[in-house]
Amino acid sequence: MKTIIIINRKAGKRIFLDLYLPQVIRVLEKGNIAFRICYTRYSGHAAILTAKYANQVDFITIFGGDGTIREVIKGMAENPIPIGIIPFGTVNVLALDLGISFNPVIAADNLVKGCLKNIDVGYLNGEPFLLMVSAGIDALAVHNVDLRTKRYLGKVAYVISALWAAFTYRSRRVRIVLNDQGIKDRGYQLIISNSRFYGGSLRLDERASIDDGWLDIILFKKSSILDTFRLLMGVLLHIAKGMDDVACYRSRDILIDSRGRVNLQMDGDKAPPAPARVRVKKHQLPVIVPRKDLKQEGFEAIRTVITTVFSVKK
Repeated sequence: MKTIIIINRKAGKRIFLDLYLPQVIRVLEKGNIAFRICYTRYSGHAAILTAKYANQVDFITIFGGDGTIREVIKGMAENPIPIGIIPFGTVNVLALDLGISFNPVIAADNLVKGCLKNIDVGYLNGEPFLLMVSAGIDALAVHNVDLRTKRYLGKVAYVISALWAAFTYRSRRVRIVLNDQGIKDRGYQLIISNSRFYGGSLRLDERASIDDGWLDIILFKKSSILDTFRLLMGVLLHIAKGMDDVACYRSRDILIDSRGRVNLQMDGDKAPPAPARVRVKKHQLPVIVPRKDLKQEGFEAIRTVITTVFSVKK
């Protein structure tokens, strides 16, 4: 088996990369997986590396966060090959959804022993995403977040930006059209999810699944600051879908529009403003995930890490 390891140095702290990368390499060598290491140098570079090497390897290993994963998918265009994920970044929601360990050693062991799962890929005006698209305060927070603050504070940078956005945001109503159902509606906060998780471990809908071929939609109808914080509490308490002023839908093809400029974000990165078309392709991307009968937890996970760290390289 052959792979290319695409590493985003900016996704996490360099000290942890220097600590874990030799251990990841040791696991791959022990599993007889040949590899080539490539570091990204700028935004979009992961897509270029993927397009260059995809036809030379059996799968692509991503040592980074959700943004790097999305770039890799973009680089594969319409001919995806399997990907393996070693979580390393500000946000790793996809790894959380798929049950991939956040310990790089165990995640690397999964590349050797795991199995394939085909997951859905969403598209915003032709650009791929895996987790969600949204319009409203969270999108403004993504557009306003300071990249240097994000590098040092991680998720806290988004929280700070979101709090500032909550007090400065000028609400604009968005209109959605569900093309596959003929439904039209309007609201002020819009979340379109491909994953069951939002922004981390928050669960928007227990029924949502990343491999069911649907996008789950939450549309909040009110615009005041107090109502927005009430929505946030509803999300935190897992009761947002039951609130009177929240509309919930499922669709495979959605149009987003507004009379004024409305910022959008996808997978925690900036996206072009509305109008936009959001679609989903079922089971488009194969991902290496842990086998249920070999899922490592507790002592077994500790044993794998210790064996790797203290094994003698021949």
